[in-house]
Amino acid sequence: MTIQLEHIKPHTSAQDFFAQYVSLRKPVIIDGLPDDPSFAAQKWSSDLDYLSSKAGDTKVLVEPMHPTTQQFGTDVQRVSMPFREFLQSLKNEKGPYHYLTTQYSGEEWDALTVFSPPTDALRDEFPEVPRLIGNLYLQQANLWLGKSKDGSSSGLHHDFHDNLYCLLKGRKRFVLFPPHEHEHLYPHGTVHTLHKNGVIAYDKMLRADGLDYRVALRTRIAVLKKQLDAMEASGAKTKGKGKAKAATKERKALEREYLSLREELEELAEDEQYGFPLDDDEDDIERVDDGSDLGSLAGDLDGQDDYEALMGEDGLDGDERSITGEDRSGEAAEDPPSFSCIPTAFLHKQLDLPTTAIALSDSSPADFLKLAKASPPYVVELSAGQMLYLPASWWHEVTSSSDGEEDVHMALNWWFYPPDADSFEEPYEDKAVWEYLRESRRKDGVARIGDPAADPGKRKRDDGSELPVKKAKK
Repeated sequence: MTIQLEHIKPHTSAQDFFAQYVSLRKPVIIDGLPDDPSFAAQKWSSDLDYLSSKAGDTKVLVEPMHPTTQQFGTDVQRVSMPFREFLQSLKNEKGPYHYLTTQYSGEEWDALTVFSPPTDALRDEFPEVPRLIGNLYLQQANLWLGKSKDGSSSGLHHDFHDNLYCLLKGRKRFVLFPPHEHEHLYPHGTVHTLHKNGVIAYDKMLRADGLDYRVALRTRIAVLKKQLDAMEASGAKTKGKGKAKAATKERKALEREYLSLREELEELAEDEQYGFPLDDDEDDIERVDDGSDLGSLAGDLDGQDDYEALMGEDGLDGDERSITGEDRSGEAAEDPPSFSCIPTAFLHKQLDLPTTAIALSDSSPADFLKLAKASPPYVVELSAGQMLYLPASWWHEVTSSSDGEEDVHMALNWWFYPPDADSFEEPYEDKAVWEYLRESRRKDGVARIGDPAADPGKRKRDDGSELPVKKAKK
């Protein structure tokens, strides 16, 4: 048995959308494309030559279909090529065809950008944040493009961010399970926490809002530094004995909090499991007594107001993560924790859905008996011109199909950091951190959170010469 999702119109107010779906963590189908004046992505699906002329020079990574399982989202190594060349390959009479999925810009984790290729070359034809989404913070936008008359699968998995998925051409069948069904869906990782907003964390560092705790800690330190600098600049102007005394008391409280967080950062950096290299200005913290001012410590974070420096060009070293292409021993990394071990062929058979997926001979339905105990999933048949809102950590398997022999399937999606507060105006509980990040993005023109641990399911980019990049998402 399967169940169906609600449908709404794209002109729904952002406030109603937040109250009825986003804050309640409910997926929903939107019967239409974004109504933003800047949305012009419809033209991409009707003319691949236009796409080629607009973004053909960009370099993209495409995923070959797994030769045995006949699906995507596997450990098959991605191939790097000009976007123009990939578009031309989709015009070939015979497949199998490669698939354009999540992109990563550059070799470093901090280079994961919001507008990765080819969306960076198409920025003037879609909104950064669709009106319907309101005040959620953008994590990344991607173009999904492939060709499959009979249907190709992504594999069952979940993401760590809210998703607005806009289908421009072709058909997509989504099989959806809520986050708590992880108990029956055999994730590769061991679940550490299921946050109240549904976000699944595989270690203690992932917060409910999708930020890595280490990133948030560095940001809070920068916020305090900014407050202390402002107090120092205005200190000389404070008149009146009472006001000066109150200002001194407030400053000392901020100093104590600042030092406490800096010490926590040092301790965390040395942690055997979660440690990371400190920047030059983050070690050798000078200790001060509660009764003294910060002295030279006030300059310790000079330059950290710069967004990219704060988020860490060094950040958390990729070698410290099991989710990179290799671990410190040089061996291939395990599958991302957010992917299910259940073969797509078994999932489709359990749900009595048509499939082209083929199970490997070393697995059996008897290995996944808990799947039958899962609650009935939603099965969503999405058509071109519709959107799907999917909250973070909802499990989904996606089968993509072209409408005909010559057609492609194409989608544009936006990922957003999941809200952990109930307010439309301020959807994130840690207001100070998110206000700082928004201000920094406006100031620097950088629309990204540069630390990879904010999404432990993503991999760093591979140019075809390194180890495989695991798992496409849709």
